[in-house]
This record gives sequence, C-alpha cells and structure tokens, in this order.
Amino acid sequence: MNTASSRCLAVLALVIAGNAAHAGDPPTAPQYHLVPITVPGTSSVFVADLNDAGFAVGYAVGAKDFVNRPFLWDGTSAILLPIPEGREEGYATGINEQGLVVGHASVLTKSGAQTTALLWDATNPSQVVELDGPPGTQLNPDDINDAGVVVGLAATDGQFNAFQWTAADGFQDDGVPANGPGTQAYWAGVNNAGTKVGGWNFPNSASHATVGRVGTPGILPIAAGVDAVPSRATAINEAGVAVGEMDVDMDGRVEAVRFANGVATAIPGASLGLADATASDINEAGVIVGRARDFATLQFKAFVHVDGTSYDIAARSGN
Repeated sequence: MNTASSRCLAVLALVIAGNAAHAGDPPTAPQYHLVPITVPGTSSVFVADLNDAGFAVGYAVGAKDFVNRPFLWDGTSAILLPIPEGREEGYATGINEQGLVVGHASVLTKSGAQTTALLWDATNPSQVVELDGPPGTQLNPDDINDAGVVVGLAATDGQFNAFQWTAADGFQDDGVPANGPGTQAYWAGVNNAGTKVGGWNFPNSASHATVGRVGTPGILPIAAGVDAVPSRATAINEAGVAVGEMDVDMDGRVEAVRFANGVATAIPGASLGLADATASDINEAGVIVGRARDFATLQFKAFVHVDGTSYDIAARSGN
C-alpha cells in the first residue's frame, strides 16, 4: 500500500460524509482534515506510505544540507530513522500493520550510486537491519505486506529485475517478463494474499503494468491492453483490486485507472481538469487516492475517489 502525498501533508480521513442525510439529495463531498507532518531540522516532508494505525513513512529534506533522510511519524510526532554508516541519504518506502518499515539508503561514489536495502521496526526505530542480496546486486524495496514479504527492484550492472525478500527465505529474483532483450521489471506493491503488482519496461521507455503471485514464478500483464500502451500498477488492496495509470484511449493521455479481473477502467474525474492523472493507493473500502498533473502549466492536484466520484482534496478539506 504505497500512498504518495503532497509536500508536508498526510491526508487522514477523519470525517467522511458519503451521502447526504436525506434521500434524493445529491451526494456531499467527503471531508478530510489535513494534518501537517513536521520533522525537526528539515524543510520539506514527503509521505510514501501509511498503515491502518495512522503511522506514516517517507523522507524529509534537510533544511541546511538538503540531504534526504527517512522518517517515521506515529500520528503525533516524527523522527528521522537511522541509516548505516557510509550512506549519505535514505528513504522509507513502505510500512505494514505490524510497523515494519522498508526503504533504502545510498551514497554517490566515483563508480555510481551504492544502495543498501533497509528494514526498521516502529517498536524499536533506533535500530536498522540491512536486507541481503547477491553480491553486486543492489535492492530498492518498495512495499512490505503483513507476512513480511518485501518487494521492489533489484539492480545488477544496469539490469533491473523484480524481486521479493523474506526473513525466512531471503532474496528471490523474480526476473523479468519474456519480452525480449533489454526488458526490465519491478514490483511496486504486494497484498496479504501474496499478489504482487508493478511494471516492466525497456530502458528509457514507458512502463507496462504487471501482476504476479508469491510462490508462483512469472510476471504477467495485469489487464488486457497494458502492453500496448504506457501503463503501470502502483498498489493493490486485500480484495485484489489494483490501481495505477494507463493510456486507456490510446491517445497519449495517461489516466488514473483501476485494475480488476483483468480489466483496466479509468477512474472518473480523477484528472480534476488537468492533462494526466495517476492513482497511488487504494484501501479496503475502495477509496482511491492519487495525483492529477499538467506539466505544461506546472499544475498539480491531489484527488480522492469515493463512491464513484473524484474530489480535489485541497478544495474539499475540513479544518
């Protein structure tokens, strides 16, 4: 469950008004309370994931050195998470319901970036564990489910493969789909049923949404048509409904989509009047969040999709 949020804000659904109180009245917009997340000594905060207990993780930018550091927010206050010695900056990318947090830390060297995959525990956040992979392979975790299955991207000499990792079995290279030389792949999310979602691509080309299963080899298209146009899957809920983005109409416009039962469906109104949109996460109630954008005009908005309608979160916020 990877939720991308705007600068310095985590969106917490404190009050949701689904339908008007009187039959026949039009539905009212859901109301959200926007809670600023501040991290001491930093200038900007970016949320990557949120669990049901309201714990959030992501990265914060140093106010003086502009270095990115991973953080954990417990609903009241935020702390910077430790990274191993020899690494300069880090990112927390996912958190499960037990409070296990995954991410990575890196340092730039003459031979390029050196990256270490990391695991933290919210019950003892001062400690950090390095996730092991094969020699020469750098792991970039993106998500972790409640069984402790970590998924993400494994980089080896410029080749990117999808991977999973568990404490019991260690690193597993899931490889790439059979799409020819140069194919790259990654996982972006995993649910508790063991369904993994992500994408594949050729270098410097658009991605295409994929799906796989823990314990079953193979990386497959998540829905019809995804390999023909730009698409990617970003998250999946426990009902097996995934979200992401896709050029549904094959007109060059990327729309926020829902993937279910092998079919990709555009999320109505998610673009909020802008050029493109992507869905970042979906919860168990089917509420979808994401971002609308227009790079030509540098306009960006956050949307929430509830009961068939998309809303601009900033325009529909409570106090």
